[in-house]
Amino acid sequence: MACRCLRVDQLDSHVLDSEIRSIAQDSVDDFVNQMPVWVSRIFEKLRPELKITLEAVLWTHRFSRGVSPGQEQMDISYSGYTPKVITGHFLVEVFIPYLSRRVTELSGRLEIMRMYAKVEAIFELGSLLHFLYFLRSGGHSTLTESILSLRNWNNNQPTISSINYDTQNRELMWHAFRDVILLTYPFIEKIRQRVVKKQKLNRKFRSTMEGFDIECIVCDKPSVIPMIGQKCGHVACYTCIATSRKMICPLCSEEKEEQQMEFLAKKLKESSSILIDQ
Repeated sequence: MACRCLRVDQLDSHVLDSEIRSIAQDSVDDFVNQMPVWVSRIFEKLRPELKITLEAVLWTHRFSRGVSPGQEQMDISYSGYTPKVITGHFLVEVFIPYLSRRVTELSGRLEIMRMYAKVEAIFELGSLLHFLYFLRSGGHSTLTESILSLRNWNNNQPTISSINYDTQNRELMWHAFRDVILLTYPFIEKIRQRVVKKQKLNRKFRSTMEGFDIECIVCDKPSVIPMIGQKCGHVACYTCIATSRKMICPLCSEEKEEQQMEFLAKKLKESSSILIDQ
C-alpha cells in the first residue's frame, strides 16, 4: 500500500461496480423474458432471491482477487481486506438489507412495514450526510465502509508521469462549481425576492385597476392606451385627447379646471417601483 487514494478514484470505482451490476442484471432479465410465461412469473416472484444470488456471484471476485471489479480497474484496494472482512462486508451491505426487506414483505403486517420504512429512511439520510461529508473532507466513501473501517488505498505510488490529468480537472471543476454557487447564490436570491415582490405588486395593481372606470369619458368605449388625470382620476383614450395640445382632462376643462393627463400604465409602474425600492 502506497498512500490513500483520491476521492474521485473511490467514486469511479463505485460507479464501475454499479455499471457492472446493472449489465449483469439486464442480462438476467433478458434471459428470464425469453422463458415461457409461467416460468417468467415464477422468476418474477423470486426476483429478490435472483438479485442477491447475482450479488453473491459478483462478490466472488472479491474473495478471489481481494478487490471489487471497479477497484481493480482503478488500481485501488481496501487495507486488510481479508476473507473474514469480505464476508462481514457482504453481510452488512447486501444480505442484511435483503433479509430485513424480505421478512417485512412476507410478514404482511402494516406496522412492521412502517417501522422498516422509517429505519430505511433514517439509514438513507445518514448515508446522504456521510456522502456529503466525504465530498467535503474525504475519508470513507460510504457509511458501510465507515462502520467496518474500510479505507481505500492506492496499490502503487502515483508518480508525475502516471497522473491522470482528467481526474485533476474534474476535481478543479468540482471546486470551481461549488465556489460559483456559493458566490452567486446571494445575488440570485435577492433577484428572486425582487421578482416575487414585483409580481405581488402587479397583481395588487391589477386588482386596483379593476376599480377604475376604464371607460373613456369622451367616446364612452373601453379606453385604448388609457390616460388618467393626475388628480381627478378620469380615464380617457390617448387618441381622444391627443387633439388637445395641453393634454388636459376634457371633462374637467368644461368645468374650467385643467387637470393634466398621464399614461395610466406609467403611473402604475412608478408606484410599483417606489414600493419595490422600499
